Amino acid sequence: MKLDTQDVLRYYSKFRSVYKAVRRSINSPRLQLFLSEFIQPGDLVFDVGANVGNYVMVFLKLGARVVAIEPQTDCLKLLVSRFGKDHRVSIESAALGETRGEGLLYLSDVRTPISSMSRDWIEAVKTSGRFRHFEWRKSQAVSVGCLDNLIEEYGIPSFCKIDVEGYECQVLKGLNFPVEKLSFEYHIECLSELESCLNRLAELGTYAFNYTIGEGAHFRSSGWLNSKNLLQIFRGFSIGTLQGDIYAIRDKRSLNV
Repeated sequence: MKLDTQDVLRYYSKFRSVYKAVRRSINSPRLQLFLSEFIQPGDLVFDVGANVGNYVMVFLKLGARVVAIEPQTDCLKLLVSRFGKDHRVSIESAALGETRGEGLLYLSDVRTPISSMSRDWIEAVKTSGRFRHFEWRKSQAVSVGCLDNLIEEYGIPSFCKIDVEGYECQVLKGLNFPVEKLSFEYHIECLSELESCLNRLAELGTYAFNYTIGEGAHFRSSGWLNSKNLLQIFRGFSIGTLQGDIYAIRDKRSLNV
């Protein structure tokens, strides 16, 4: 049997998923400790781009109530299977953007976590070499909501995680309530997207920032930063395929400027 590139990538991704699941299980206590700085028992958490619910599980272990937002059909089935009977979890079958409507989600041929609504992001990660052999040949029409709508229904979250592969700023544009603590994913290939996210948050309030690299459960800066200093650090990175998460808190006193 002759395998094409996508078949090879699928087999590799299955192996990688098992490896990451084992590593995630080992690192779970460390991640819980890290996120406990942001989440307390009884807090409301929004998980935007919940995928199959790995972070939902961590949030639940911290005692949170969780709204899991995910548009992909296969991922939704797993979310319902894992958390459908848990009264602490509400599952929203939707993508998020600036306004309510309809959208198009480009589905990865290989990994559900890298499906995206951003063609610019897909082009950037292919061009950089991160996912140069990957394809997004299928798409799915999805219902699009916004954070403001979810806040009207569930209340203002204590923490909001946003992981939507290059569509983070569109999600933030749908937020007009100041959220005290949040995180959003970054990709070095898309620094303009990161800058847009920071500018959008500046319209909502004064935030301090820190960041992780990859799935590391520790901050890379010894102190909290303003957006100018954060961007200066990121523009100095020599590796063009880094990714991780930016964490933001509304607390002027924690700024390291």
